[in-house]
Amino acid sequence: MNVDRGELRPILHALVALCIASVATSSLVGCPRDKGELGSLIEDADARAVVGPGSRDLAAPVAGKANRYVKREGLHIDMVYLAGRALDEVEPEDVADQLGVEISREELRDTEVHIVFDKAEIWVQDGTIYRVRSQLAHLMDIPTALGVSGFPLSLGTPIDGARVLRWNRAWGTRRIELTRSEEDRRLYSHIDVWDFLPRERR
Repeated sequence: MNVDRGELRPILHALVALCIASVATSSLVGCPRDKGELGSLIEDADARAVVGPGSRDLAAPVAGKANRYVKREGLHIDMVYLAGRALDEVEPEDVADQLGVEISREELRDTEVHIVFDKAEIWVQDGTIYRVRSQLAHLMDIPTALGVSGFPLSLGTPIDGARVLRWNRAWGTRRIELTRSEEDRRLYSHIDVWDFLPRERR
């Protein structure tokens, strides 16, 4: 039987269109995620990142614990945290941990107060801690003394005095001093940190 190719062309076009539509439909119906076989690995990873073991949902912080300060491991007294902070903003447990028990309090000129704790001394002006001084747990070299106090192990070249090493305007502070040990001049016994000098604010 002889068939004119011109007559077959519309039929072939219709068959091709039908095949394309069939493939598209089957790909939608047979999506692996709909069958629960594979799904979106990115979506699954995102879901695990939010609710998986060891993770925290940042959108729902623990009540009363949002932005709670936690002293970094290895620090004795976090001078960087304390100097320049309002005293009434420091949680009582942080005062007890880092400063200890209050021993005495002395009203100074204007609105300044000097408070002695069993671990450190602080000076406060208008409610803000502007100076913290502490005896180090033992005689320390410069990197150790700075490190356990919240600073980088090196702050650059200090001013080398007879009794103290001093850095001015270093690491966000007005002044940092290490007191030289009388037993070994290579080691230091105290650290003293000023957020500001009151006389510069008068």
